[in-house]
Amino acid sequence: MLSARGSKWAETSYVHGAQEFYDPVKNPHGVVEFIPNDTGTGEIYQWDREFLQKTSLLDHGITFDESLCGYGEYFTGTQRLRQAMASHLNEYFAPVKQVDAEEITFAAGVTILNETCALVTCNPDADEAIMVGGPIYGSFSRDLCMRTGVTMEVVAVGDTDQFTPACVAAYEAGYEAAKARGRTVKALLICNPHNPLGHCYPRETLVGLMQLCARKGIHLISDEIYALSVFERSDRDSEVFTSVLSIDTAGLIDPNLVHVLYGMSKDFAAPGTRLGCVISRNREFTDAVRAVCRFGSPSQFSMHIAASLLQDKGLLAEALLSEAGIDFHAGGNAGMFLWINLSSHLPLAEANGEGWAAEKLLAKRLLDAGVKLSNGETYNAPEPGRFRLVYALDEHILREGIRRISDALQGSSV
Repeated sequence: MLSARGSKWAETSYVHGAQEFYDPVKNPHGVVEFIPNDTGTGEIYQWDREFLQKTSLLDHGITFDESLCGYGEYFTGTQRLRQAMASHLNEYFAPVKQVDAEEITFAAGVTILNETCALVTCNPDADEAIMVGGPIYGSFSRDLCMRTGVTMEVVAVGDTDQFTPACVAAYEAGYEAAKARGRTVKALLICNPHNPLGHCYPRETLVGLMQLCARKGIHLISDEIYALSVFERSDRDSEVFTSVLSIDTAGLIDPNLVHVLYGMSKDFAAPGTRLGCVISRNREFTDAVRAVCRFGSPSQFSMHIAASLLQDKGLLAEALLSEAGIDFHAGGNAGMFLWINLSSHLPLAEANGEGWAAEKLLAKRLLDAGVKLSNGETYNAPEPGRFRLVYALDEHILREGIRRISDALQGSSV
């Protein structure tokens, strides 16, 4: 016989059914899965395959040694990984105040961090709740409530009002309605970008939610796991991603009440690493989270892979060049540069068939497009068309530069 809670948990157990899913070769009659969040597969399958083909971790120098088999440096994120993530957040989330590695705590996925946020903000068996707006990611109810004794208070804000400042009044009404029933809301949890609606919260709405949480004295937890998985629409205006970290909290809310969830599962197409993190300026909150997350600490191997991906600009450069269809000399393991081959794009007709002259013309075309590369002739290359690309740049600059190279080559002619 199980305990009462054991019996209850058994009713909500995950089903091991991966062998039933469709595969054109291995299981052509299997189920085509359109509910990936419950299994962690379909949502990132194609992305995973393309990403791994372009990066090939072992081929690009991410190696493992025996030290990773030990307990390691920290239960909740190595210094190297937290510093690498801090750099990533500072570059892409535009925080008002730079994120410090000491404000980041890692665990084995955002799922356990959802639960941990509930554990450290709410008291068990006291009818205390985390407030969310519906519709919302379905597994939050399991994450927040299953083992915590916490309740999830769902406010029906709808598909559109959820992202306008009008949602603030709806949340406030939901807070007061819960209070009237004797339930105490201790935190508001939002998904930004939203799952399942796929929208980003405008800055003015986030400001309004901060002000609401300040008035009520509750935490604002922003799940930003899809932060960089945002695209523009051609048929309508689309909201850009705005992190709560990018909003100055002065006069809005105590920064100790604002926390961000992020991880490797979506933007990096790597849910198998089981790595999530919470970013908080609140030292007491961080200490409490780290104490709980000792029971859900990530693998030293996963943290090593993630830190390598976040730090390795050479790996990123090779992946971006491959994606742009630009040939380069592979296999190098020294220096901070790549030897790229643009010989197929040399404007030979414009140079009367003279290769080195064509190389200079192509170099000028690239410079006109806003990209400066060292051409092969200055490196005594045996044939024209080679260039040296130094990748020791901030990631956004590297991406922009390779995009400009690709755009310039579209207009080149042999």
